[in-house]
Amino acid sequence: MKKITFILTLLITSFGFAQNTSTGVVTLAPGFSVKFDVNGTTNKVTMTMVGPDDKWLGVALNTNLGNSMGSGGEDVIIYHGTPGVLSDRNFTGSLNTPNTDATQDWSMDSNTINGGVRTIVAIRDLNTNDSNDYVFTTTNNTALPLLWAMGSTLTLSQHNNRGGALSTLGTTAIATLPEFNIYPNPTRKELNVEFPSSLQKASVAVYSVLGSLVLQVELDQFNSKINTSEWNTGVYIMNINTPNFSQTKRIIKQ
Repeated sequence: MKKITFILTLLITSFGFAQNTSTGVVTLAPGFSVKFDVNGTTNKVTMTMVGPDDKWLGVALNTNLGNSMGSGGEDVIIYHGTPGVLSDRNFTGSLNTPNTDATQDWSMDSNTINGGVRTIVAIRDLNTNDSNDYVFTTTNNTALPLLWAMGSTLTLSQHNNRGGALSTLGTTAIATLPEFNIYPNPTRKELNVEFPSSLQKASVAVYSVLGSLVLQVELDQFNSKINTSEWNTGVYIMNINTPNFSQTKRIIKQ
């Protein structure tokens, strides 16, 4: 028992030093924004893209802002089509349609529409080991230049609007967020997720310490219990995502 407790303590201590960074909400154009939240504990990055529900939306990472069409090699994320898909792509040069990556690393967590506004939440690894993908970092004050484009319809074709924006991954953007209360922790059979009064719903993903996805669910103020009775004993990482921020919790299952 002492050995198990010691190992758990080491795991919790090591997670405590993990750092989170965020670009905060970056306004690309009126009605079009993006945000990247980097989680140093789960080694996952969450993208929240908000824009018109009747247009394709695209963002390119770590780009040359002097060339708003992309000079080649940039990591590109595009939402398009009916039904819509989130494409992991890369620029091959100016005026060329971005190539589709052989491996699609972004996993779309949610795609909601409210009053003509689409909100997309997607998750991928910080480092996908794909040469076409940008490697996210937890280092504070890391510049992340962005290009963006928007179509006139959902069909991917020549963009209607385009431009660039300079964002920065920093720790201050997530320092004063409303707090979710998770209890009991340690847990045996059930977890309660207590929402801040200002929030109504959230996407919750739970990972093992090895990075395996254990649970993915949508919760709200009225449906906020998680059954943990079938989980193996150990430490888990809970990633809570809302349209405006993400938050990470360590859960111990006894």
